[in-house]
Order: sequence, then C-alpha cells, then structure tokens
Amino acid sequence: MGPHELIEWILYEIFGLIVLPIVVFGLVKTGKKRMLALMTAGVLCLMFGSFLMNQPDEEDIKAQIQKNVTVVKPYLAKEFPGEKWTISTVPFQNEPDAAYEYKVNLEGRVELSGFHNKNDTHEFKHLKHD
Repeated sequence: MGPHELIEWILYEIFGLIVLPIVVFGLVKTGKKRMLALMTAGVLCLMFGSFLMNQPDEEDIKAQIQKNVTVVKPYLAKEFPGEKWTISTVPFQNEPDAAYEYKVNLEGRVELSGFHNKNDTHEFKHLKHD
C-alpha cells in the first residue's frame, strides 16, 4: 500500500467515525430527530462523495506534471543558456543549497513562484530581477 492509498483509507476512516454515530443516533431516535440525523448523514455522504469525485487521480497529476515539464525545460534553456539544471526542487547543479520553484500560469507562461535555501546567507545566482 502506497502513501496515496494510506491517505485515502485514513479519509474513509475519519468519514466513518463522523457519519456512523450520526446514523446510529438517527436509528435510535424517532420523529424529527431521526429525520434530522439521517438527513445530516446523507448530506455528509453527498459532500464526501463530491469531494472524492473532484480529486484528481494520480494519472491526471502525472500528466499535468509532464505537461508543465515540457514547458519549463525550454524556458530554462532559453533563460539560462549553457547552464546545467534538472527539473527538481534544486534546478541548478552549481547552487545545491537553493531551491527555485517555477509554475505555469493559466496563459501557459512559466513564472518563478518561489525560492528558498538551506542557509540564510545564500545569494541566489539564478534569481532574475525584472
């Protein structure tokens, strides 16, 4: 079982721990309290189902990452010619303490979305000042 499946099972368990007591309460009670409890459980089930349906699956995430990589690679090659880099948290080999984070915006343009380092005295060699 991978980490994704483990997280999914934890979500199901938490959901069960919330909904099951409401259902049991609804089965024990009568009248308006029963109807309210069962309706609440039903609404929670619909919300949880909607949440699960809207979550991207692992294949969708991999496809999006691959699509973004195909855009980021030419951008880095153009902006930093002759530089050695890899698509990871540390894109430049001569700056191992720095991590640059790039994203593809809605228009398909690559943007620097963040940067950080392991020590506070690091100068960012690949930080562009526009």
